[in-house]
Amino acid sequence: MTRLVTVALLSLSLVGCVSPLMPDTNRMMKRMQLGQQLAKEPDVPAWYTQREQITQTLGDRVFDKDFNRVFDSLTVAVASMGMTVDNMERQSGYIAAHGQLLPPERTKQLRAEELNAWCKAKGYDPALLQSRGQYDMIDPEMFTAMQQQQRTLTISLVKQSDKQTKVKLRFNGVYYPPMVEDSYKAIWPGLDKQIFMDKGTD
Repeated sequence: MTRLVTVALLSLSLVGCVSPLMPDTNRMMKRMQLGQQLAKEPDVPAWYTQREQITQTLGDRVFDKDFNRVFDSLTVAVASMGMTVDNMERQSGYIAAHGQLLPPERTKQLRAEELNAWCKAKGYDPALLQSRGQYDMIDPEMFTAMQQQQRTLTISLVKQSDKQTKVKLRFNGVYYPPMVEDSYKAIWPGLDKQIFMDKGTD
């Protein structure tokens, strides 16, 4: 009898030692569901209104420069800030580009905030975002990394007079309002700087 009790206690002890290393299948399933929903529904309804307000405030500007000067300076500014220009049509005043305007550290910080805010809005525990090692094969953040590649910037220029040009900037695939706001605040100074630098060539 004593021997049986000893074996039983030893078995329980071994199970106790092994269980923390075993995968938490329930948590793995929740992380998978989180990632799938994030891929399908990256936006939050409340964010839409906030983005609209930011876009109305920061999305349009009028420059007291001729159309060609603003077009050329804007194309150079976007490229010099690390974005890739995919398409540009001078006649229609259209420029399309993709890439990340913000510094890597700021981008990482905002992405972490975005994921936490998204989880809370969708009813997920933000703790699911934290990796617990080799058994967390599904990483929800990889879905945001995929979405980043789809983020684009579209620019429309309208000639209002010989010395005045209106510029409209719109970010597509950027859902988190603080990310949108920071992106606007990054690109306008870059354009101002490039226009100033290009004055010497006029």
